[in-house]
Amino acid sequence: MRHLEVYRSLDGRYRTSAYVRDGTSLFCLSEPTRHGVLVTEFCGNGEVANQIHTKGGSPYDALSAFIGNDFELGVKDIGIYRPVEVRARCGSCGNAKIGRELDAKTANEIDQVPVVPLFLCRSCGKRFYSINDRYLRRLVEGNLSLFEESELEEMRKDCDAFIYTMKEYIVRIFASKKIGKLAIEQ
Repeated sequence: MRHLEVYRSLDGRYRTSAYVRDGTSLFCLSEPTRHGVLVTEFCGNGEVANQIHTKGGSPYDALSAFIGNDFELGVKDIGIYRPVEVRARCGSCGNAKIGRELDAKTANEIDQVPVVPLFLCRSCGKRFYSINDRYLRRLVEGNLSLFEESELEEMRKDCDAFIYTMKEYIVRIFASKKIGKLAIEQ
């Protein structure tokens, strides 16, 4: 079993150091919300790879369950929470100060967790969404009960085409709200 450092900030957020899973460098953040615990797994560039919101429980327990038996967690207390850094530039002002919308709130102020991760330019206030195929595929697979049988059949026939169609729906929804797609740098 490998050791993984976890940093607990004063506001109750737990953030892991980097680890590799399936050849991808990742880190995880577990934070309390008003209605449970949000665990988000990020790629090294700040892009969301997976996100799970549970009702009740503690951030440490949720993180431990999410990470699984791959790692032994070692917790270190730190002071102030350090927001997630996202490698991207604002499409409006060109600034590289992009962060998660949820990082603009304290953990106790997080009332609703968006299904599609939202980001904010800290310079001009422009909002962005970000969703990749990996995250969308996990989202769909975790919510199969929300789909009609005909949609599930379509997904079984050609999963890539189904995911593409889902992304097109998402683009239209966010375009109507004037929320742009974030171009995350690799």
